Amino acid sequence: MIEDDVLIGHSREDGAIQPLEDHLRGVARIAAEFGRRFSAAGWAAAAGILHDDGKALPEFQTRIRKLMEDKPAARVDHSSPGARYVADNISHPPGAGKLLSYCIAGHHAGLPDGRSGDDESSLSRRLSRAKSGPGILRSELPTIEIPPFLTSKPDNQRVGFQAAFFTRMIFSALVDADFLDTEAFVDPERGEKRRPYRSLTDLRTELDRFLHQLGATASETEINLRRAEILSQARRAAIEPPGLRSLTVPTGGGKTLSSLAFAMDHAVTYGMERVIYVIPYTSIIEQTADVFRRIFGDHAVLEHHSNVIRDHDHDDEEREERRRLAAENWDAPIIVTTNVQFFESFFGNRTSKVRRLHNVANSVVVLDEAQMLPVPFLKPTLEVIKELALTYHSTVVLCTATQPALQDNESFAGGLTDVREIVEAPQVLESAFRRVEAQQLGDIPDDDLALRLAQEPQVLCIVNTRGHARNLYQKLGTLIGDAYHLSALMCPMHRRAVLKEIRDQLQQGLPCRVVSTQLVEAGVDVDFPVVYRAVTGIDSIVQAAGRCNREGRLQCGRLYVFRPDGGLPPGHFRQNAQVADLVLRNHPDVMSSEAVREYFRELYWTKDQGQGLDEERILQLFRDGTTTGDFPFKTIARKYRLIADDQVSIIVPYDTHAARECERLRHTRYPGAILRGLQPYTVGLRPRAVTALIRNFYVEEIQEDVFVMTEFGMQNAYEQKIGLNPTEPDFYRPENLIT
Repeated sequence: MIEDDVLIGHSREDGAIQPLEDHLRGVARIAAEFGRRFSAAGWAAAAGILHDDGKALPEFQTRIRKLMEDKPAARVDHSSPGARYVADNISHPPGAGKLLSYCIAGHHAGLPDGRSGDDESSLSRRLSRAKSGPGILRSELPTIEIPPFLTSKPDNQRVGFQAAFFTRMIFSALVDADFLDTEAFVDPERGEKRRPYRSLTDLRTELDRFLHQLGATASETEINLRRAEILSQARRAAIEPPGLRSLTVPTGGGKTLSSLAFAMDHAVTYGMERVIYVIPYTSIIEQTADVFRRIFGDHAVLEHHSNVIRDHDHDDEEREERRRLAAENWDAPIIVTTNVQFFESFFGNRTSKVRRLHNVANSVVVLDEAQMLPVPFLKPTLEVIKELALTYHSTVVLCTATQPALQDNESFAGGLTDVREIVEAPQVLESAFRRVEAQQLGDIPDDDLALRLAQEPQVLCIVNTRGHARNLYQKLGTLIGDAYHLSALMCPMHRRAVLKEIRDQLQQGLPCRVVSTQLVEAGVDVDFPVVYRAVTGIDSIVQAAGRCNREGRLQCGRLYVFRPDGGLPPGHFRQNAQVADLVLRNHPDVMSSEAVREYFRELYWTKDQGQGLDEERILQLFRDGTTTGDFPFKTIARKYRLIADDQVSIIVPYDTHAARECERLRHTRYPGAILRGLQPYTVGLRPRAVTALIRNFYVEEIQEDVFVMTEFGMQNAYEQKIGLNPTEPDFYRPENLIT
């Protein structure tokens, strides 16, 4: 029997209760630990003490007691009372009450917009109708510090962004603390599985051992000596203070291991808690994560992206559960994730995305293939990079073979400042690792191009669209009978199998002719003597060269740049190619660092003239809220999308496991876990293309917004050589097939 005067925070199925005061103090304690990383323990503790202030209301206590008796009970808003209290009563530092009110009001539903004329969930609407809670622990509110971004002279152009960023970090600390404290009571068995990981200091010992063995067995070639020197320079640079760094290493220079060694040494030297690798493509993530697991073991490395394959081996259920737990809040020493997961979290408003952000503070963040930062969102993305380095005790490394011109200068206002290069004289390295000669061929019809490809025993041809890849592959097939095709019209599991076969052919010296979209460019470990590349931006051309003579087995590989049949598709492909044409008039060597730098300068300047580096005007939305603190968190989360919302995922039952899981999907009421496990079996399409597939019975909607290829579709519209290849003409409209 529970006493009437006991305030209940949570209850369990066995009838046990967690007193509300215990929950509030527990959340405040955990949140303060998280907030201490960025000098905001008082802010986070205050949010914890007041986040469930409304649970002390009589109507909420009535609700929870009814639910414990399995009786229906009306919903009670328990978040708004605490939000209203801080907004009305906390005035020091100025604006603190408003920023805290976002966190408390949104700790279940997500950060709201500050003010919206027709949105009842906006903060202003919620505060206006909020009841005043009894405030059982208000006397325990801590002192709230001056926010760290105001401890130096504020930049009026950035202070709105900084305040909103800081709010998200406090929100992250609160949400994660709330989840963890609640879990420890409601599901203690699950909570106990969150055991501490090995420290970075211990893991660095494993790295030292691995690098020593690698060096001891490497032959003393010029390339290996260069790689060893790059690694040595990276480790020496690790003792320099935290901040913005760049690591410019040519393809084949050991960039992954050198950046890892820098990150581990730097993190240990400055007491940082984790190393986070941010990578544009899942294909590169899988390779990088595999390397890291070989060095550190499975338990230290969290691979977090949409296509990660869950472990279906029952013997490894505990490892898989720890991986799922770490993915919730990135509580692992080494994280490997995507640009989408990382940057969308910093502009998101939902608890599931923002929960992990406080664990990015006090970390080394390596942005691999930094030239792939999203151009339409480049300026807001750079603000995240700046803020992590300036305010949150993080070091951010821009890591690439083709360093983009991200520095603040006369042609790119608002870029990065004080970026220090890790290796000495990267331009010297460029010539030392030059293993490819490039030649521009001009216009080439597809028939002539297919003939040229057929005459090469081993060749890779990279084009700009899925449709072009399909057509060229089919022309090549009529000439030689056998070739390989890679595009995003093949599900990831299918591509992985084809890539394995391609690598086997190359290693055995057997004929291997491949037509691919640009998904093969960045970081995919293949090595061809000859590469053809449809004209595009210079950065992509250099990336294509990285698939040519990669291991230096030839004196010189050959790269041919051509203008494809029918010209270039509209949009960024055409604009990037036009900028490249302009640059190459002054820098005919497409592989030179001068050409790459000039290309990015021209591209960013051209884009910036039409606001093309912040297409959704996100930074202006932050500036508009600076004076009043009315930040449109919900709106910005909707606008900052690195992958277009109009992409629809089609599940391809490519193997028996996928077919079995698709059958389970038909009969489950809770498809979330199954859908996550099927991500490596999906193909993303425009809605009109999906409609064309449904019309011909190739695809079926088995649940709301869950689309699966039918058995008829697998037999008639999905080929083992090419992936999706239906006869429906509407499917091949050009706008539906740009990769």
